[in-house]
Amino acid sequence: MERLGYLSTFVSLIYGLGVANVLAHVASLIKRGREADWYWVHTLWTFYLLLLMATFWWLLQIWATVPRIGFLNYLSLLVIPSLLFVASDLLFPERSTEGRVDLKAHFFKVKRPLLGVVFLVLVSDEIDTLQKGWSHLVELGPIYWGSQLYWYLATIIGIRSDREWVHGAIVVVGVGIFVVTAINALAFV
Repeated sequence: MERLGYLSTFVSLIYGLGVANVLAHVASLIKRGREADWYWVHTLWTFYLLLLMATFWWLLQIWATVPRIGFLNYLSLLVIPSLLFVASDLLFPERSTEGRVDLKAHFFKVKRPLLGVVFLVLVSDEIDTLQKGWSHLVELGPIYWGSQLYWYLATIIGIRSDREWVHGAIVVVGVGIFVVTAINALAFV
């Protein structure tokens, strides 16, 4: 655990920067008042991204059960928080003090790269899960794999669709699935 504490410091820093980035953008939008055109899908993605970063950060503890953490394992530990930081920056427009901010227009402008990053997080999560051993993989069970399948399909559909209801359904269902899978995963910490 002592080694994990040392290695996880840098990983935690990246997660912390991602969370701080989201919160700073939200605060900036609140300060803009009526010049910020809020969009419900964007707001739900903001909430989901914060939950995702906090949960992955918490699940870092599972690495304490891995007997040996090599340099390649450590590098793979950096991938998910780095991708989530990129997602946290893509989700928001540049902070400016002038002009209106249309979060709906921004969301549809960045939905392809944003969902592409989410797709990469899924792949990285599976690699991370495999590195923790076969028994961990089996313990996660069908809830984990069902969630992964949902998000693979949702990201592909979301990248291709420009319909508001599709993106709303993706994030609403995704948050619901996330709550179930997080409870399942947190049971192993």
